[in-house]
Amino acid sequence: QLKNWKKNINMVWRDISGHRFGSMFLSPIKSGDAPHYYEVIRKPLDLKAIKNRIRDEDITTTIEFYRDIMHMLMNALMYNAEDTDVYHMAMEILPDAQACIEQLQQTEAAVNKPKDSPGPALPDTASTASVVKADDESKAEEPEADDSDASLPAKRRRRIASERASKHLRE
Repeated sequence: QLKNWKKNINMVWRDISGHRFGSMFLSPIKSGDAPHYYEVIRKPLDLKAIKNRIRDEDITTTIEFYRDIMHMLMNALMYNAEDTDVYHMAMEILPDAQACIEQLQQTEAAVNKPKDSPGPALPDTASTASVVKADDESKAEEPEADDSDASLPAKRRRRIASERASKHLRE
């Protein structure tokens, strides 16, 4: 069963690394490219490290994979200012990565669900989009909106999802 899971999770990993901004997250950050990165970010992660963790069986569940992908993207959001390209790249890849992982989770739940059983509880990836920087928390509260509402601009939907994720991760 682990062999099948590895095959499936590697397909998801390939989808994420194949994203138009995936190459930005493929390799470790070089100290020269990001001053003080390793002082600010205590547990750096990149896609190659995550792939190696799957290979070495340090990651053996979809939830662990999800945790590491989110951790990698949160590192990018925490280190980089909101007005930087890297921040925007992380915000763009985030919902796409979540969608890939959520699709695998739903497939796993359907395959592993015994008849007449509600199935395993999975993280709600729609509400764990990203972690918002601390200064975002000081902004005025806006009326509650649904981050899947297509009438909202994409940037606002991402911000709403980000705020929900921040709240979820603090709980």
